[in-house]
Amino acid sequence: MNDFSDDDTRRLLGYLGVALVAGGATVTDAEADVKLVGRHLGYPNVQVSALPTTVMLSLTSGGPASIERNEGPFRLDQSYAAAEVRQQLMAGRLTVAQAVARLAQIRRKPHTYGVWASYWGNMLVALGICLVMQPGWTNVALVAGCSLLVTLLTRLSARHALLAALLPVVATLAVSLIILWCTQQGWMDGPLRTLICPVAILLPGALLSTAMAELATGAMVSGGARAAFGLVQLLLAALGTVSAALLLGFPSSQLTNLRIDELGWWAPPLGVAAIAFGICWSEALPMRMLAYVAPVLVATYVAQANGQHHWPTVPVGAFAGGAIASFLASWIETRFDVPRLIVFLPSFWLLVPGTLGLLGITSVGLGTGQTQSLVAVLVLVAAIALGLLVGTAFSLPVRRLASLRLRLAAPRPGRSAPSSSRAVHGRSGRRQ
Repeated sequence: MNDFSDDDTRRLLGYLGVALVAGGATVTDAEADVKLVGRHLGYPNVQVSALPTTVMLSLTSGGPASIERNEGPFRLDQSYAAAEVRQQLMAGRLTVAQAVARLAQIRRKPHTYGVWASYWGNMLVALGICLVMQPGWTNVALVAGCSLLVTLLTRLSARHALLAALLPVVATLAVSLIILWCTQQGWMDGPLRTLICPVAILLPGALLSTAMAELATGAMVSGGARAAFGLVQLLLAALGTVSAALLLGFPSSQLTNLRIDELGWWAPPLGVAAIAFGICWSEALPMRMLAYVAPVLVATYVAQANGQHHWPTVPVGAFAGGAIASFLASWIETRFDVPRLIVFLPSFWLLVPGTLGLLGITSVGLGTGQTQSLVAVLVLVAAIALGLLVGTAFSLPVRRLASLRLRLAAPRPGRSAPSSSRAVHGRSGRRQ
């Protein structure tokens, strides 16, 4: 029987907390998950404080503490791998040492489908967003080409610190120059909604909604930091579009929130399907995950569209989409043991708070919008966050039943599980 020390446990919980935050979980959810695993390992008094960039924890109040740094966001396949480690650890199928080793390797996990999959996957996502937002023949063709350019810039930014800092400006400037020039030649209409589609992967839609959810649950430091960072990203992206318009002498009166529809009723459903395939491809998810990702995307789109149809205002549709996505993702996790975040995060491509935020800020920068545009963005993000909280609240009874079933099925450390390998005595969780 193997044994593990307090240092091993702190390292494990730190790695797990960082993996959760890097995977897109709110800090409140990450802290709750770390404490749950700590109790399972015999430490009922774990102290943990999670931030978007770091996780700090101690096994007991006043005990030694450790800090783990978040080195950047995870792909969805990396989040899936981290969730599998957690599930196997809770089920007693992994030792602490094995769990630490696997978590340490996740960030170095190569892309399942190769380098080019990110290009084609992001192109499918951009095409899908365009089919939903701006379904025109020329618009779709331009979005396909521009999305490859954005992915190239994104990959180059990983090797150049200056480009990484200026990526929102550089990407939106390049895309805006191409699309605005094509509009000047009379090849297309509705440039503002079109140019947003290829840069949507850079827009902080999920970040802003997560920030609002954290602020609503009392995580003021994390929520405020995410909101400020997301707003800066939107401002930088808007600066790129405004700069392109000024360089080309593009009339600001043509940069309005104009939607065209040349393709008909079939474009949005095809767009949702393209987003589902593209996300699985670009995020290196196993294609079997389409069976869970696609239903959440479809339900989100249907709820959002029906909400806007019956109550013709964007926040109502955003609230409905957020609530349905949150509840359905929680139900899938309970029913099929698929991590909630894996099937939930793709729904933000349809809730598009970052997209509409860029529309509002760009129109204000060009003098074609008013401050009401910015207020509308804040209301939209708040509606999505409220929908997420409501959906999560309705799913709590189901999730509690699943957690109870997991605790009853899982062997306790130090008892019957040969792989768990710890004898626990007393409330402190220290070995004797």
